Formats: sequence, C-alpha cells, structure tokens
Amino acid sequence: MKLNVIFGSHMVFAAGLPIRVYGNGKGEAEITFASQTVKVCSDSEKWIYEFPAMEYGGPYELSFKSDEQQIVYDDIYIGEVYLFAGQSNMQFKLKESKASEDLYETCDKLRLYSTERIEKADRFTPADGWVSAKKENVVDWSALGYLAGIEVAKSKGIAVGAIVCYQGASVIESWVPTGTFERLGINLSPEEKYNDHFEPDFLDWNLDGTLYSFAFLQIVPFSVSGVVWYQGESDTSIEEARVYKEELSAMIDIWRCDFANSKLPFVIVQIADCDSRMSDAWKLIQEHQYNIQFEKENVKTVISADVCETDDIHPPTKHILAKRIAEALMD
Repeated sequence: MKLNVIFGSHMVFAAGLPIRVYGNGKGEAEITFASQTVKVCSDSEKWIYEFPAMEYGGPYELSFKSDEQQIVYDDIYIGEVYLFAGQSNMQFKLKESKASEDLYETCDKLRLYSTERIEKADRFTPADGWVSAKKENVVDWSALGYLAGIEVAKSKGIAVGAIVCYQGASVIESWVPTGTFERLGINLSPEEKYNDHFEPDFLDWNLDGTLYSFAFLQIVPFSVSGVVWYQGESDTSIEEARVYKEELSAMIDIWRCDFANSKLPFVIVQIADCDSRMSDAWKLIQEHQYNIQFEKENVKTVISADVCETDDIHPPTKHILAKRIAEALMD
C-alpha cells in the first residue's frame, strides 16, 4: 500500500470537511494524523480512509507505515483549500502580470500544489509537491492562485492551500467525463465548434474527457473548500456559446459529485473583454457566466471586464481581479 502523490510535507487539509487519506495497493497500513492512529486494510487496488473534520490549526504530522512505504510528512495545517482550474488566464504566471513586486511575499501559511500537466504527446510537466510561498518562487505561480490565496491567508490569518489544475487553450468538453454532453443531448458537429478543438498544438488535451481523466482526477477525492473556474475563451463559436451555461452547470454538478460535496462553492470568473474576439458568441459566454450564479446554489460570478485590459486575450492586470476572487471565496 502507498499514499497518493498529493500527500506531502507542507500540505493543507480543508477545515470543516472530511480529511481523506488515500492511495493505491493491497495490504495493511498504519496511519497516524493529529494524534489519531488507525489501521487500514485493503483488498483492492484503491483505498481510502476518512479522519473526522477538524478546525483551523497546525502544524501536524502525517505518518504512514506499510510493507511498501514508511514515511512521515510534517508542517501540515488545517485551513482553506482552493482548486484553481481552467485555461490560460488561470495558468498565467505572476511574473507575466502587472502585479507590483511589492506583492511578491514570503508567506509560510500559503502553500501551492500543481498537478501534472500535458505539454505535448508523451511529454508532461510533473506534479510538484506542496511548496510554501517564498518571494523568490512565487514568480512562477499562477498569478490568480497566488494573489487570491495570499489575500485569504492574510485576511483570515489561516493556512491556505492552492491546488492549481489548468491547461491553456482547453475546451470545457475536455474537463468532464467522455460523452457527458452527448448524454445531455448536446451534439455539436465539428463545424459548429470553435477551432481550438482541432488546433494541432492543442489536440493532446482537447479531446472529449481528456483533462477530466488526466488532470482533474489527480485531485479527487481530496477535500477542497471551493473551486475557482476561469475558462470559456476556447468555446466561442456561436453554437457552443448557446449551450455553454448548460455545459458549465453539468461540470459543476459532476465535480461536486466527485468531491462528495453537493454544496461545494464555485467562483466563476467571467472572461474579460477582448477587442479582437468580441463576437456575439463571446458576449453570450459572458452572459451565461454571469447568470449562472442566480441559477445554482453556492455559485458566485466575478466580473473581470472593468479591471482588465481589452487589447490582450491574457490581460496582465490580475491583482485587482484576484482581490475580487478572494472576497468571493471569503463571503
């Protein structure tokens, strides 16, 4: 028996939610966390154990002992854990933004975990272990993940874990199980889809269900406090735009089911205005992203258009937007 790779020193568990410890392999293991020791037996290739929910606090140690693995992880906190997911504007690095270097801070209570990402066929960026925010390393973090995360950590005085799971130029169809939209009666022809679906550089991750199975499922069933979703630019054919709200609603339901949390909060970042792309489809995506907050429980929309540049599909002003995201997460 072995622990899943998401576990490590400096990690953050979500307060008020089940603390799920899980991994692969058959056999027996002893797990100790926060002075609680349990024995877990597994006769299948996947196993899971849930410790009771805890309040903010730390640091703690997690000890795992089996025939295959004996390890102790330390500096673990109970705080808020947010999943920052989507496409290139979520992937956009802090050093690429207009955020003042005064905002680059060492913050021991802010920790980042990056999932493995697809670069090209048979070429991947490996998952990073949990990393504490240091002034010298945050430049390569997701700008929104870092800036929103540190705002929450400092405002609430708690530990924050930012899990980032993104892929530039990704379509929403890739972020749900294969065949999801067809089962909902959404059957768009190739000619009705935006060209990012078929761009050779993006094909490795834009097939139906690819990022759901490869990237998103790297995180499940780790408990998260909320999800921040920034995506939509790659689904801007008029036919896709007409059904985007139905697709986004389905994705939210699926992700909530996978996390076993029917009320998991979602913050939807409305795509920014872009002079070169402001079609009726683009505006319809924005409209759906705005209205979904009124139709689904525990969903909030953050508007970006009034604080972002319009001459770039990747607006470099991210710090004001990040503050809005943080406020929505804390509301």
